[in-house]
Amino acid sequence: MVSVRKFDSSDSFRFVLSPNCSITWRELVLFYIFTCVVALAIGIFFTLQGLWLVLPFSGLEMAALGFALYLTSRKVNRKEVITLDQRRTRIEKGVQQIDRSWEFETPWIRLVDEPASRPGRPRKLAIGSHGNYVEVGDFLDNSEKDRLAFQLKDCIIRV
Repeated sequence: MVSVRKFDSSDSFRFVLSPNCSITWRELVLFYIFTCVVALAIGIFFTLQGLWLVLPFSGLEMAALGFALYLTSRKVNRKEVITLDQRRTRIEKGVQQIDRSWEFETPWIRLVDEPASRPGRPRKLAIGSHGNYVEVGDFLDNSEKDRLAFQLKDCIIRV
């Protein structure tokens, strides 16, 4: 998902890139709790029938599911912010805070739009200058990358 914001006071643009996410954190936690309750009920039922080994494995399964849901949730909640103004272009990447950032001089930046190497492969977009490039929007599909490339080129020309 790409959102663009132009600041009124100057010729500055901000692009916020984030992966598509069909479930919120709250809904994910509710799903996990519901799944744990069902697994616990099944485990207790079989434990009362004398099959006590079902309960520990059910708990282990729920722990693995919780870990996998957490990792997936972190991956879809990451963001990339590209800020363009007349002097500087800043790229920031992170999950809840800025993990990495790069800064380039706007008059020297170049947008590299590399087509897909094979059909079905994603294309690559990178911003940078003087041999130092940063790939942006690696989680976007090709149609979203088309729009992003068009908007970035338009904003670079305007600035």
